[in-house]
Amino acid sequence: MRGDPVSQLIQNYLLEEKGGAARRATIDAYDLEWRFVNEGDLVVVVASQRSLELDFCGDLVDLVRKRVVASGAAADADKAAALRATFDATYDALAREMEAKLRLKRKKAAAKAEEARARREEQQAAKAAEEDDDDDEEPPASGAPATEASGLAKLKRRASATNSGGRRRGSAKAAAAPAEPRGPKKPTVWRDGSQRNKRLSAKEAEALDFSGKAGDADARAAGEAKRLDEMRGTYLPGRDETAAWDEADELVEESDDDGAEEKPAGWFGRSALGSLVANVSGTQTLTRELVDPAMEKLRTTLMEKNVAVEVADAITATVSESLVGKKVERFARAKTLVRDALKDAVARVLTPKRSTDVLREVLAAKKRPKGPYSIVFVGINGVGKSTSLSKVAYYLKEHGVDVMITACDTFRSGAVEQLRSHAKCLDVELYEKGYLKDPGDVAKASLDHAKSRGKECVLIDTAGRMQNNERLMRELAKLISVNSPDLVLFVGEALVGNDGIDQLNMFNKSLAQFCPDGRQIDGLVLTKFDTIDDKVGATLSMTYKTGQPIMFIGVGQKYTHLKKLSVNAVINALFSS
Repeated sequence: MRGDPVSQLIQNYLLEEKGGAARRATIDAYDLEWRFVNEGDLVVVVASQRSLELDFCGDLVDLVRKRVVASGAAADADKAAALRATFDATYDALAREMEAKLRLKRKKAAAKAEEARARREEQQAAKAAEEDDDDDEEPPASGAPATEASGLAKLKRRASATNSGGRRRGSAKAAAAPAEPRGPKKPTVWRDGSQRNKRLSAKEAEALDFSGKAGDADARAAGEAKRLDEMRGTYLPGRDETAAWDEADELVEESDDDGAEEKPAGWFGRSALGSLVANVSGTQTLTRELVDPAMEKLRTTLMEKNVAVEVADAITATVSESLVGKKVERFARAKTLVRDALKDAVARVLTPKRSTDVLREVLAAKKRPKGPYSIVFVGINGVGKSTSLSKVAYYLKEHGVDVMITACDTFRSGAVEQLRSHAKCLDVELYEKGYLKDPGDVAKASLDHAKSRGKECVLIDTAGRMQNNERLMRELAKLISVNSPDLVLFVGEALVGNDGIDQLNMFNKSLAQFCPDGRQIDGLVLTKFDTIDDKVGATLSMTYKTGQPIMFIGVGQKYTHLKKLSVNAVINALFSS
């Protein structure tokens, strides 16, 4: 099939657990339905071209699933091989059965439709006959000849057809008396004596102009104040509210006391670690035979939390190598060894190649000859770049940094107004030149302005763009190469899964291609991190496969809902359940 819809089904629905209870999806030009065979970890998929409009795919996939379960192929490898050898014939027979049922169903539907049409025609004919009988039996008026009465009946029928929009409108108009000529249309006069079509004088028009300079300044000011109050209530923290970056991280704690009552949870519980510790008694050295079964469960757990296969293999290999040859004295000690080895492996993946302390870098750049520290925020449409920029501005301002915001999204309608509202809410300066301007030129002018005003940090907002739009990627590359920002941050959603890896790789590839110096993304900002529950594997995969550190994560809507990624938090999320 063109486009391989089954591969897209696996990637976008099965792995992401989409599709809902209906287990139905439309991908490109195909309709797909699938059922799970839990007895053997199988998935039965039926795909059909959407143009065929087949309505038996659900029944067909159910029949195929029943046939697979009945054959025992789900649990027996030999039976599975036999089923594969004869499956084409089995499927063709089931498909022919469904097609025969469909033809019969359509034939019955067509017969019912024909029967209904004939019934309507009979009813209309009977009704028309009754009306003709009524006209023929109408008695003549007193003293009028029969021919005159017949003529009156015909005129009545014509008038009736005219009033209902019938075909005899021309005859009725011919019988009607000619209309008297109408004079010019008179203007409507309202209750206050004014006329609808009266031409207004310049003074009257000015009095009715509520736009622009002649608008109601007080009303506009009141509306802006109301919107600003709403934004402050939405984004500013409440009294005595602790910022997310000041909250302590939760640690993964396990009891080392054999006599204490334990509450196993998730992968660290007894059931998950049983294969490793069941045979550990007294002082014993961990061998590969003891470690490998537990590592297989670890690998499965990682992939269930959206960790890419390549990353899961690398982490389990690292943990396994660190455990083999270690001596343990008791059950709790084995759990501690595994936990520490896993934490070290994840920490090595998440440990960046460069500093993630943005505040320290900004403070170190104060009063340098080059000018203020600059950060450019990039990403696709609708991921929360402007809000993330505003959170970083609030974070820096709370730590004594003089911040300025630059609006370089000169394309999206309302982008400048959105940043203006955030700037007022944050009480920081906004540099903007309106719309349809070159973003690179606006950014350069803002950096010169910030340097002259003694600003310490400039946060530059850019328009959202898809990673495969060459024209917009060239525009972004120009902005970065002309202004040489200190930091280029890619803003992405934490809940998009491994698609974020593809987006980031494409941005890096485009910037490396179009920037003369090969500049690439320096770090990541992940939004909506509070909505992914324990599916943090994509975060781990993104860092491992791209080598880009995660500078900040957004954990809510308010400006204070911003923090750095914690290794302990990732460990908790990966193995909490």
